[in-house]
Amino acid sequence: MAEDDPRSLSEERRFLVGRLNLEFNQLVRNIETCRIRDIERPFIGEWSLKDIVGHVATWEAEVLKALRDLREGQRPELLDFDEAKINEWNEDRRQRKAELGFQSVYEQLKGGHQRLVDEIDLASDEDIATEGSVYNVLVQSTIDHTVEHWHEIAAKLAGMEGVRPTGPVSVPEETASR
Repeated sequence: MAEDDPRSLSEERRFLVGRLNLEFNQLVRNIETCRIRDIERPFIGEWSLKDIVGHVATWEAEVLKALRDLREGQRPELLDFDEAKINEWNEDRRQRKAELGFQSVYEQLKGGHQRLVDEIDLASDEDIATEGSVYNVLVQSTIDHTVEHWHEIAAKLAGMEGVRPTGPVSVPEETASR
């Protein structure tokens, strides 16, 4: 694909946004397949389904903030995230959502995803579709993160002990080199 071919950039953008939504919808289908008892008790490792939903919602919110920062001409904090503190950061965010009900956390996930897609719509085709651009890396890392979690849920639902690796472990891992 030639970088200056607007049709190709437009097609790549549609592909990425389509994939983002496809993987998100798969996550939602897997969440909705789970049993009520999985919502609050440990489901994957020590995390309940609510914890996982809140985790994905939190990371999509971080990517949304990063995209807004880029649009405003600022360097996103996410690009300088200290990966050594990711477990501590994730646990802190999990605890912040501990008192919320599952439905509230689930609505945060769905509403946050729509806000993320709306923010992506504000960026140019070139920003989103150019491989290696910060926008592109943020969108791709969100896709990879969503895939990682829906695969874990699917494996658990299928009674499988583990899940095959799907790519980088976290959003910060993918954005660290930017």
